Amino acid sequence: MFRILGAEAGACVLEHDVRQGGRGVFTAMVLEGWEGRARPALDALRTMGSDVNPAIRLMMSRPAMPGDVVTALRQELVGDRAWEGAPYVERYLRPAALDDSVYSTRWFTPPGVVQCIGVYRGRSGRPFDEADRELLHLFHTEWGALLGTSWPPSPVGHEARLSRRERQTLELVLAGLGDKQIAARLGISRFTVNQYTKSLYRRFAVHSRAALIVRLLGEDARGPWGEARGLDPGLMREAHGG
Repeated sequence: MFRILGAEAGACVLEHDVRQGGRGVFTAMVLEGWEGRARPALDALRTMGSDVNPAIRLMMSRPAMPGDVVTALRQELVGDRAWEGAPYVERYLRPAALDDSVYSTRWFTPPGVVQCIGVYRGRSGRPFDEADRELLHLFHTEWGALLGTSWPPSPVGHEARLSRRERQTLELVLAGLGDKQIAARLGISRFTVNQYTKSLYRRFAVHSRAALIVRLLGEDARGPWGEARGLDPGLMREAHGG
């Protein structure tokens, strides 16, 4: 698809936390054309979050229901003046000779999990047009499910029975925070955090923090998503049974 669209670079990623104040971590599934001088542009998205790109930020802010595929040209999202003046464009895309782009998102459950395809042409290439957008949208609608997407499963049934503090604790555990950090974040004692985590173990039928993370995140806990949150790879392998 990247070649058909005449793209210099493209990516299909799974965004794990698309929301206001989200953590912005993604798992790359397909990457093409990000070697050499384009590599810093990809690394910036990895470290700072995809929404450092103003077009992606506006794309992700569009309301959508689970299952929706939304596709838009860069020009539909960000005007030329705002695009050219954006720090990400100035510091990363321009040195990589990348410019015009088109984006497509597929939204999942739980909220905040999004599969995103971004395709870029060189600065000397022609801008993407409506035909390009429709082609990418058709591809993503018909074939996006075959791109190997895996996302954190929603703990259906259990989540509805969690108290507010248990849900907050669970979110921070899945973010890779320890009891001391969680206590500081929630303004409660470490003893209270420990009680909440034990309650979560019982609800999800596990016996350790690592097992709880793997129970809810599956293979993602052992991949880049888990590494980005500081999850111990050894514990993740042990919880997976090897």
